Amino acid sequence: MRRIINKVALAVFKDNKLLLVRSHKNEKVFYSLGGKIDEGETDIDCLKREVREEIGCDIDLKSVKFLNQFEEIAHGKENTWLVIRMYEGKLIGEAKPSSEIAEIGWFDSKSDRSNLSEMARRQFMPWLTEHGYIN
Repeated sequence: MRRIINKVALAVFKDNKLLLVRSHKNEKVFYSLGGKIDEGETDIDCLKREVREEIGCDIDLKSVKFLNQFEEIAHGKENTWLVIRMYEGKLIGEAKPSSEIAEIGWFDSKSDRSNLSEMARRQFMPWLTEHGYIN
């Protein structure tokens, strides 16, 4: 039976670049802000919690809008499908790595993609480039 992991992601843009983070757990890979939705949590509640945990910022809720849903087989997990609903939003405050996060990076279409998560490399970055969010 196929397992589905539902996640949400917040796309934050600056100078036509996307903010991605690298965790202490997997220091080789940058991935989007966000995470798994807890039971009873809305997408926005999850984004608020995850962004605060990961980079210590709040989200300007008036700026949040749905961008797209991305689906892919979860990296290294048999019979597991990853579904990520991506929203765009602006941060309140300056993004700083928390205890969970080793590094924050800004990426565009010309950035080296070898250190990006599968989902970011194969889906987020091409889609965001195609739709003019990043250069």
